[in-house]
Amino acid sequence: MTDNDLDEVGPGLRAPLAVLPNFGTLSMDNLASFRDALAGVAPEATDAVSAEQVEAIGADGHVVPCILHRARSDAPLPVILNIHGGGYVVGDAAREAPAMSALAATLGCAVLSVDYRLAPDAPYPAALDDCAAALQWLQAQASALNIDPGRIVIRGVSAGGGLAAGLMLRCAESMELPPRLLMLIYPMLDNRLQPAGRTGNYVWTRDANRFGWDAYLGEHAANPPLEAVPGMAENLAAFPPTFIAVGDIDLFLAENLEFAARLARSQVGVELHVYRGGYHGFNLIPNTPLSNAFARDCLEALRRAFGLAPAEPSTA
Repeated sequence: MTDNDLDEVGPGLRAPLAVLPNFGTLSMDNLASFRDALAGVAPEATDAVSAEQVEAIGADGHVVPCILHRARSDAPLPVILNIHGGGYVVGDAAREAPAMSALAATLGCAVLSVDYRLAPDAPYPAALDDCAAALQWLQAQASALNIDPGRIVIRGVSAGGGLAAGLMLRCAESMELPPRLLMLIYPMLDNRLQPAGRTGNYVWTRDANRFGWDAYLGEHAANPPLEAVPGMAENLAAFPPTFIAVGDIDLFLAENLEFAARLARSQVGVELHVYRGGYHGFNLIPNTPLSNAFARDCLEALRRAFGLAPAEPSTA
């Protein structure tokens, strides 16, 4: 790869490509190695935020492990249900624990992160069932947890974004208190591959996407339910206001733009951010112009959803 090949990549994002995972090589032979390399460690409490392992019980009796981060406060807290990424095949809640703890501290909220089952060991609908169980547990335990059930945000990253959207297709109409916001971070929504082009050449590629979808859909691949592939859903009228963020060289750009358009056609409020030069996972590279802008946009959207005062303007 030459410097000319990287001209489209945003400032500060080129060098990290040398050390970021090459998901294009994902296969059954190396899946365990990828999982080990990307596994997080048990979260630790801080002076500002508690952290504990909790369990939700699914309708089928399956125990769903979760991590609950909670800002130390006596007041009922707004809460984020967080669904991690990983192409439906890798990742865990612990890997995102430092970021979720920081988010809880910054916003004065709680965050429940779901350790859903991974494909192909547990294909659809296992992961979505686990996310639904976590949401139901959160609502049922709101009083005991001192959480405000009227201020819930559902946040999903990549495959977690696909699960978050699928969760709304399954649950939105039956929820007594709908989420204040659905936050989709470059969500993985559609198994119909986009033609080769300027997107999807970094980090999460077409080959990786094919592997992830095949593993997740399993026997449902030929005729998947809409909740499994939310990008195929036309009517999104039951969705809450939705925030979508994606880089303009991310493989998921086209399907994310189309999903935003369908939300708008369904009369759902949508806030769309496209970051020029952002590849899949660009926000994980700290202190770049794009990752800083992304963080500001997400925090502002969450503050609005929770009814919090805007952040103080920076004087730097």
